[in-house]
Amino acid sequence: MSAHDLLRSIAREERGAFAELYRDQRDRAVRFATGLLAGDVAAAEDVVDEAFIAIWQQAGRFEGTGSAEGWILRIVRNKAIDWLRRRREGAMGPEVLEHMADDADSPFDTAAAGSDARFLRKALECLSPEHREVIWLCYYEDMPLADIAEIAECPENTVKTRLYHARRNLRGMMDDAMVS
Repeated sequence: MSAHDLLRSIAREERGAFAELYRDQRDRAVRFATGLLAGDVAAAEDVVDEAFIAIWQQAGRFEGTGSAEGWILRIVRNKAIDWLRRRREGAMGPEVLEHMADDADSPFDTAAAGSDARFLRKALECLSPEHREVIWLCYYEDMPLADIAEIAECPENTVKTRLYHARRNLRGMMDDAMVS
């Protein structure tokens, strides 16, 4: 059953539709949220769970315009933005600092520091959330610009501009790494 049909079924409170939608869309949503949250898989999984609760509650609001997958990813995006805001707002409290994880690289991470994949992950972390989002959707999810614009809730030309600046920033980071 398509995501569109599953959302309609969830809105009609049909049993099993939500579980099927979750099974079908969860992995993609987690990959997307992980990209938005700079590789934080645990936070991405929490964000996706929050998003699916909202999807369950709001399935009747899906109007059928645009893709169901885009609607789902837009909810995931909004939950990720909320998570980033909460983290930024609470980041400086002493109780947060006490419980912060040690961000030092493990011996394995240090050994892998020269790999291209690690460098790319670190470079993506340096991008703004908006730039990271369009790069992820374009290159990792292979989505057309119109779909990216729908998810990012901005015009296609804004997506093109964000992609341009994101690629330029990544290229600059690569050039800097080669000089060092």
